[in-house]
Amino acid sequence: MRQRLCGLAALLLAGSAQAAGPVVDSIVWLNGDTLAVRVGDGVVRPSDMISSWLQAHMPGVELRPTLANAERSWTLVRQGEKACIANAVRLPERERLAYFSAVWLMPPPQLIVRRERLDALPLDVRGAVNLQTLLADASLRGAIAQGRSYGPALDALLAPGGVGLLRVTGADFGSNLVSMVLQDRVDYTVEYPNILVALGSQREGELPLAALPVKGAADPVPSGVACPRTPWGHAAIRLIDQALGTPAGAAMLREALRISLPADTQRAYRDAFDAYFQRRAKPTPGL
Repeated sequence: MRQRLCGLAALLLAGSAQAAGPVVDSIVWLNGDTLAVRVGDGVVRPSDMISSWLQAHMPGVELRPTLANAERSWTLVRQGEKACIANAVRLPERERLAYFSAVWLMPPPQLIVRRERLDALPLDVRGAVNLQTLLADASLRGAIAQGRSYGPALDALLAPGGVGLLRVTGADFGSNLVSMVLQDRVDYTVEYPNILVALGSQREGELPLAALPVKGAADPVPSGVACPRTPWGHAAIRLIDQALGTPAGAAMLREALRISLPADTQRAYRDAFDAYFQRRAKPTPGL
């Protein structure tokens, strides 16, 4: 009888431990965003604002920051490693690989081009670039990051490639590509408009670069933390979502976005940002 009771107790304890789910005590924090902006007399990295917030609001969990490009990051998530991507574009195919917790609603990436090449670009009457025509022009050299998503609309436009388009693999999500444009190694790249704010805050004089919208890619791009679609990943994303899903968490995320965007871009997307961060001020339903 005693043996039977002991066995039953052991089963109950095992079932209780299993029901509690996996323990999340550390997260490999995969971050390819090296953007830094000058604020006052100092330099701030918006990505560091987010990781510092999470570290302070997830007691007992250690974030282990690791610089990784898009291909490596998604390989680790696909393999079910105990790692989360700090900020990734949300796509239907990625939702099948990962759990997401909302971070930002980004204005769409734009074409970053050297100013002296502006007259050579195929523009419509509103000043938007016809990307298909540009990609077919062998006289202009472009570069994008291998394995990175620029949002559904731009991904579809870029998928066929072009005679002058390079796909570059780097240590992060493509921070070297704008430098390649500055150095006149290529004529254009595709990047979010906040890159020009960051560069402008670190350099003297006017940048020799312009940012132009791409025809057919005007919608803002949602992004979020991505953790593997495993029991561990589900437990990790719930902890992250609970930390971010508060009024203070949403305010931090909005401030991190604000300091990195041009003022005119903020005004253009203000209503969308208001709605997005109002939802972000609460935990994600059903996560």
